[in-house]
Amino acid sequence: MKRNKTYEEVEAYVQKIADRYNWKLNNREEMLKHLVTGLMNNFNRLGYYNCPCRDSQEDSAIDRDIICPCVYARDFDVEEYGHCYCALFFRKDFDMTGDIGMIPERRPPLQSGRT
Repeated sequence: MKRNKTYEEVEAYVQKIADRYNWKLNNREEMLKHLVTGLMNNFNRLGYYNCPCRDSQEDSAIDRDIICPCVYARDFDVEEYGHCYCALFFRKDFDMTGDIGMIPERRPPLQSGRT
């Protein structure tokens, strides 16, 4: 039986991820709360930490590239743009005092028949 995650558990999870990759979390309190809540809701609905900013196919095998931290954050976005797609994780030296900015979606479109 799947056990739901609490907000505090998800908050600890994202901090652990940030520490592991030498990243920092979004320092804008409301935005951080919104993203952690989205991860919590996704975990409690799906059973895995689907990115809060991307649509799930409700299949962890199909969604594996967007399970937080997604492969795009780990392999590209944080290094290249200074933050991940949903702006949860940032490179340690990123200046968050100004505009964070959007980054392009790297996830390729899903093949037909996989919806």
